[in-house]
Amino acid sequence: MPKVLLCGAVQGHWELLFDRVRKLNAAAKDKPFDALVCVGRCFPLPAEYVTGGKKQVPVPTYFLPGHEIARLWQQDAIQTEILDRLSAVEQYVNPVEIGKEFFCLAGVGVATIAGLKVAYVSGIETHGQQDENGTLLTYSKASVEALLQQLLASGVQADVDFLFTAEYPMSFQLLLPEQQLPLGLQAMRGSTAIREIMQHVHPKYHITSRGGDGTRGDVFYQRLPYVSEVGGTGCKQLTRLIGLSGANTTKEKTRKYLHALQVVPFAQQSAEERQHVDIPAGTTKNPYLHAMLDEATSWNGESDVKRRRTDPAATRGLSADQIEQLTTKSQGGAQFFYDQKLVARGQRKGGLLPGQNNPQQRRNNRLAVPDRTECWFCLSTPTLERHLIVSIGQEAYLAMPKGAICGDHLLIVPIAHEASTLALSKDTWHEMERFKAALRRYFATQDKELLVIDRNVATLGATHCHLQVVGVPKAKAAAARSIFKTEGEKYHVKFQELLHHADEKPDSGVSTGPLELLREQTDGKSFLYAEVPNAEGGTTQLLHHVEGKHYVQFGRHAASCVLEMPRRANWKFCVVPKCEEEKLTQTFKDRWKPYDFTLENDDKDE
Repeated sequence: MPKVLLCGAVQGHWELLFDRVRKLNAAAKDKPFDALVCVGRCFPLPAEYVTGGKKQVPVPTYFLPGHEIARLWQQDAIQTEILDRLSAVEQYVNPVEIGKEFFCLAGVGVATIAGLKVAYVSGIETHGQQDENGTLLTYSKASVEALLQQLLASGVQADVDFLFTAEYPMSFQLLLPEQQLPLGLQAMRGSTAIREIMQHVHPKYHITSRGGDGTRGDVFYQRLPYVSEVGGTGCKQLTRLIGLSGANTTKEKTRKYLHALQVVPFAQQSAEERQHVDIPAGTTKNPYLHAMLDEATSWNGESDVKRRRTDPAATRGLSADQIEQLTTKSQGGAQFFYDQKLVARGQRKGGLLPGQNNPQQRRNNRLAVPDRTECWFCLSTPTLERHLIVSIGQEAYLAMPKGAICGDHLLIVPIAHEASTLALSKDTWHEMERFKAALRRYFATQDKELLVIDRNVATLGATHCHLQVVGVPKAKAAAARSIFKTEGEKYHVKFQELLHHADEKPDSGVSTGPLELLREQTDGKSFLYAEVPNAEGGTTQLLHHVEGKHYVQFGRHAASCVLEMPRRANWKFCVVPKCEEEKLTQTFKDRWKPYDFTLENDDKDE
């Protein structure tokens, strides 16, 4: 069981620190400390201990730089050389050795220290490189997102023993009584990027320090522990946040700068030990997830424009002339219609016709597509990523989503622009149900069940309603209903089964599916609807009435948990290059073709 000594900002007081460590090691006799980790301002470094010096650190020592002020040592060639070297470090490098057993945790990355898995973020969150006070070691949100993606991709959501940062995360004060917070920390803003890490990664300990920043935040602080659910596993993880003061000679408890811990690494814990976690009195819920739930509301939701990447050149399967005709109005102001075979084949067959007054003509051609440049799902949008489209019907189309959870994650999108599926026509509902039925047949051949999610919650931007559908292996589908309900309890999503009339069966084959029942039971208000496989081999229809704040990505989150891919809940971590999207879409199209009813007219023509 490794013994580690943790230290706040050293601020150049290295001899003071090393003398103290030598005394502690001497008192420990045959059980010395395995490592010393210092967090926060550390410059100037001890020249006698760096490469070429005459002294050696008492124990393997690691330091994480913070906001380094260079005024006192900027003329020292050794110090500036080391600072320049560390400032240029990219993320994911190994700890940089500057002396024998003397290492710097520079940039952002993951490392192993004394058998413990640690993640670290050095410096402070900023876009600049210098300010009037001196040199800054900084990190960007992009580098932190890359670190987070690396951690989640390797499946270490709850396998990190320590997270070291030179800043507190935003929102750590939530869910705490005011008296549990030192005055200097009550109004601290903290880092949004560090908070995002804590929303997804649950270390045993999070160590930070505001030492030497000249504020009342330079204090020793232990937050009440908080508990997190490890997505998709049912396990709980306890995290403790500890803030250390800067190195000093006072004996005040509020200025404690050294803290010793003896920790069992995650790697040495059995599955049973991970499953059973003792929750001490006073433990709170995860404050960072609480903040995410508080912000991810229907009126604060991120707009589609911000969530999705544009690519004006994404025109796979259509010529430039066809794209122009799909996005242009006639001179007389009439909307254009177009033939489904045009898009299915990528060939013009005279299918683009201006709107006419003949009712028969309107029935035989596609409905009008308004020229909306701000919507990501309207077929008339110039920046629509057409390479993600699988097939197009008369009223709706099937497409791969941006940042799909898996290769069997699709969208059924109505061609008409409506914010809610309840505003769609019966013809549109009928065709969307045809897509669902065809997908069920397709997935059945792969021993999979269909999961359907319909989120009818107003968000910022040009909301275009759609259904998310996912193929779920039968081995995992049986637990879908219980997972949706248990995950819902965490995010205040309370599902009830959709009520059916006494003389109607849930799967009675009504061509418009649950349309009328949803209209009756939602009363025009926001809702979340899901069709989930159940343990009996059928489908359960779940309905949640949205009132007040709502986690808008809950449907995707729950689906990711069903698939045992919790790290795929955030679509940003699933985005792949366009060439990979094209391959993914084409692979599905090839397999889907025998079930694609939109090609039936082509077969008849031939």
